[in-house]
Amino acid sequence: MKRFSFLLFLAFFCLVQLSAQEAKIKVACVGNSITFGAGIEDRANHSYPSVLGRMLGDGYEVANFGFSSRTLLNKGDYPYMKETMYQDALNYLPNVVVIKLGTNDSKPQNWKYKEEYPKDMETMVKAFQSLSSKPKIYLCYPATAFSIQWGINDSVIVADVIPLIDKVAKKMGLEVIDLHAPTKELKALFPDDIHPNPQGAAVLAKEVYQVITGHKVGARVLFIGDSITDGNWGGGDKGKKTSAERNFWDQNHIFGSGYMYLCAAHYLGTYSDRNYQFFNRGISGNTLSNLEERWQSDALDMNPDVLSILIGTNDIDGFLRNKKASFDFVGWEKRYRALLDRSLSKNPNLKVVLCSPFIAKTGKMSKTADFELRDSLVRQAVAVVKKIAQDYHATFLNYQQLFDGLFYKYPAAPDTYWIWDGIHPTAAGHDKMSELWIEKAVDF
Repeated sequence: MKRFSFLLFLAFFCLVQLSAQEAKIKVACVGNSITFGAGIEDRANHSYPSVLGRMLGDGYEVANFGFSSRTLLNKGDYPYMKETMYQDALNYLPNVVVIKLGTNDSKPQNWKYKEEYPKDMETMVKAFQSLSSKPKIYLCYPATAFSIQWGINDSVIVADVIPLIDKVAKKMGLEVIDLHAPTKELKALFPDDIHPNPQGAAVLAKEVYQVITGHKVGARVLFIGDSITDGNWGGGDKGKKTSAERNFWDQNHIFGSGYMYLCAAHYLGTYSDRNYQFFNRGISGNTLSNLEERWQSDALDMNPDVLSILIGTNDIDGFLRNKKASFDFVGWEKRYRALLDRSLSKNPNLKVVLCSPFIAKTGKMSKTADFELRDSLVRQAVAVVKKIAQDYHATFLNYQQLFDGLFYKYPAAPDTYWIWDGIHPTAAGHDKMSELWIEKAVDF
């Protein structure tokens, strides 16, 4: 019986693994020696399709169908469509096809058949379009040829090949990936003037990645908020130092010690080819008013592509200390929205992540007489941030719900296990915060 149960579990595990593999988006990179990675010592890791695969991540599978010297033209000296590899690319049943052919077509012996180039390209495209996988197809401009080598001629590429690619793309409703303009000033990355070195291949991968995903390589990701985000980044001296006064050279402390650090570590470690730039602008003790005062220098001037905000705890703490009649949630919400409006006005494509404040009846907080009121105000702030996120189509992270769930799920854990003083998370708490951020923010 135990053996049967084990075999059943093993079969289920294999099915799960197979299902996960099948769920990957398959990308076929069709091309010539540049796609193949000719001249690159370790092309298995440094050809552009290999770099592209790392950039795309675990949800994708990238296959290299590059074949040296091959032409798109069927009357060329080495036609791609007459090779077994072409059939292999079709049999791969890709979900995405990136076609980069035209460099070898520019040779004199091949370009005398230039009138057939559009027809042959349509033939290849239609073959991929007929597949059951119904792939998304991209046509690439050839990379810059910096001198005439093996008959390859950049003048022909610019004057003839690229316009014909545009013609086919327009006729068939296909998207074009320009690999010519981004490489025209990068002669040093093409040692023989035709084939890229690893750095040049990374440039090609970057351009393909950006078009396929719509994501920017080198995205700037900004976290801003109070002490929970701060984590004493750059030697903040418990919030006494402004961002400008902090240490920017010490890479050991540039992100502080908290969820922001863990988020940055995940993306930088997992996707090194994407060239992410992360910035911590949390300052301990900050309220929404403090964010308003430094929004120009610490948010707008940073030009982020992704903006993550966690604020609210100190606003409520200040209100309770001053013992005012009621917290002005209407005004607080209006000012919060105004900050977002300023950022979105500067960058309409900004991805926004709004994090809710949170509280727990742990540590010294469990002994405060006003905990019930504080708890109620924090949860009202959570609802306000959630509403703002919905209205701005932003990603909303409900950290109050996260910690409520952790305390419920692990009742035997010490009350300070996740949040040690009612406000500040422990290492375990920051880990869970980063997990939620990564899960919800997904990719960018």
